[in-house]
Amino acid sequence: MSGSAKYRILHELGGGGMGRIHKGLLVGQAGFLRPIVIKRLRDAGDPLHLRLFVEEARRYALLDHENIGRIFDFEEVDSQLCIIMEYIDGWSLVEYLQRHAERGRLPDLELSVFIASRVCRALQYVFEKARIVHRDVSPANVMMTREGAVKLIDFGIATRSGTRESTLTGKPAYMAPEMIAELRADQRSDIFGLGVVLYEMICGQRLFGGASPTEVLAAVLRTEVPDPRAANPAVPDAVLEILRQALERAPEKRFASAAEMGAACEHFLYDKGYGPTNLTLKQYLGELFPEAEPADHLPEEAFPELEAELLPIDDGPGSRVDDAVRTAVRPLPPGDQGTLPPR
Repeated sequence: MSGSAKYRILHELGGGGMGRIHKGLLVGQAGFLRPIVIKRLRDAGDPLHLRLFVEEARRYALLDHENIGRIFDFEEVDSQLCIIMEYIDGWSLVEYLQRHAERGRLPDLELSVFIASRVCRALQYVFEKARIVHRDVSPANVMMTREGAVKLIDFGIATRSGTRESTLTGKPAYMAPEMIAELRADQRSDIFGLGVVLYEMICGQRLFGGASPTEVLAAVLRTEVPDPRAANPAVPDAVLEILRQALERAPEKRFASAAEMGAACEHFLYDKGYGPTNLTLKQYLGELFPEAEPADHLPEEAFPELEAELLPIDDGPGSRVDDAVRTAVRPLPPGDQGTLPPR
């Protein structure tokens, strides 16, 4: 089956610096369909963009973790190279924060820390697996499924830890100071970005702002981090400490790894003996987005009723199943409740 026949593009979902994101279908035999995401290169004629796109696919192919959006294939679709990725039926943190703002309330504090802890798991996994730094940890790249799973997505500008670049790369409001001042990033840079995201979830407002990207970058480098309790008086001391250490401007003062930050989050969540789970987040999302219908609801005819045939148990060659048992497990006629035959 050719690439164009195997994958079908449905409609555009959005785009980034190098590519456009589309919802699509994986089309198989006998009516098999699976929703997918297809990322197409915006400018396939640019050799640099093409090289980065291929590198993204190679990096992504190594990653397989419950808190990461998975890649399935790297294939031509309609004569264009595409990355074929997992379709995540759910919401981004951007939508999550917007919905809270519309309702005039702050996100649940424990769930905010829970979401951050799952992103920590994703970041630690990619670092241990391939020494990868994401460099774009932001609300747009954190997804939550309908089942309450948290997924870190879009490794389009990921790089090896410690790499020094020639230009600024990333979203200004979520970039670590060393990414701006020294054009370098390591795993602690992602911790700073996640700290900014966690602050935004807890306080309901962006940490670093400005009228232009230049002003935002200057704020990241110089603006004092305001007290989170000014926006959310309910922030516990333990969460204040997590934010303080994640948002240290000097990398050596931050958490040494995503695993260390994740452990601090999970100590806060579970040291009392209980805490939020995927199910907790699933129920919260259901209340937050009550109008949302599953994007890929399957009709009842997709699950035809199968006629069961009960077979006697055989313990191996030479064994014999009692005739009464054979009779007892025979299928009953429709509507006949029946009784077991006497011994």
